[in-house]
Amino acid sequence: MTINYSKTQSLLFLGAGCLMFGSTIVGCAATQQQPEVITSPLAAMLASPAPSVSPSAPSILGMQQWATIRKGESAHGLTFSTDGKLLDQEKPLLAEIPVSYVSDDNVTDAQRLFVSDPSPSGRFNVVKACESTTEASGLCWAVFLVDRQAKTAVKISIAKYGGQNWVQWSGDERYAVFTESMEGVSWFIVLDLQTREAKMFEQTSAVADLSSFRWLDNRTFQVDASCGDRSNCTAPPFRKDITALFTK
Repeated sequence: MTINYSKTQSLLFLGAGCLMFGSTIVGCAATQQQPEVITSPLAAMLASPAPSVSPSAPSILGMQQWATIRKGESAHGLTFSTDGKLLDQEKPLLAEIPVSYVSDDNVTDAQRLFVSDPSPSGRFNVVKACESTTEASGLCWAVFLVDRQAKTAVKISIAKYGGQNWVQWSGDERYAVFTESMEGVSWFIVLDLQTREAKMFEQTSAVADLSSFRWLDNRTFQVDASCGDRSNCTAPPFRKDITALFTK
């Protein structure tokens, strides 16, 4: 084995210099540079001084990272107060956030919230309420639409278990598209943001690749099938017409 003595000597000399002059010379010890966080003007406008929170980890391809907050924390200008209220810049939107009801009239209130990014104009957010403070147990199937302009939060029906943590807004913000996926297929649910009516398309023939979602116009969208590593996958893209859905 051949050793590069000149390179080794240089490294030894540098290490010795750091030991002898470490108290006066800055830069000998290696430090890990933190990534720069770039915030959009809209996100900055809605930012809250409350404790920062970590986004939920995406579970399937193309999933969004919705913020997870617990009591006393905020995200996108919405606060989950210590006494269980949902606040918008200190204005109460929900005095209580119920998640589940049982036959004996007992109610399980929210212990954790998922908060979507705001719609393009900043008017809307989606908030999903969970029974438990952790992901180990409890359902997250109570979904609310927050209207920052009207200062309201209303419960909406998105699939049986609240759908995935994912939403797409039409360009005119008339509709919001949600999704649910299980057992190798996907569903798309569309919410009319004016009437609060939700309708569901028929299930797809394969799991949708949500990262490929794109609007063709304000009423039509397209999503590719998720083929994974299958080279023989021939599933066509899913093209959905919202107008046709709501005129059925």
